[in-house]
Amino acid sequence: MRLRLALFVALLVLAPLAGCGPIQSTGALIDADVEIEGARAAGANAAAPYEFHSAEAYLHKARELAGRAQYESATTFASRARELAKEAHKKAAAASQREQGAEAAP
Repeated sequence: MRLRLALFVALLVLAPLAGCGPIQSTGALIDADVEIEGARAAGANAAAPYEFHSAEAYLHKARELAGRAQYESATTFASRARELAKEAHKKAAAASQREQGAEAAP
């Protein structure tokens, strides 16, 4: 009887964890996509091409992995895509600031 109770409790505790992979990877994919679109809008395609295109490639790979139910790897790739997109966005903003400063100087 105790063994059945222990198995039942273990099942109750572990069952909700089965759905965490898809949820986490989906959130990471959305975050990365939003960050990449922000970088694109800031002009990162021209100002920080390495970071921008790398972010797109990492996001593409993350989506591929999520499609194969490799959620942990998908989350890792999506997080890296987000980091690269943030860096591209920062570089694009800095380049825009430099351009505005150069135009304002006589």
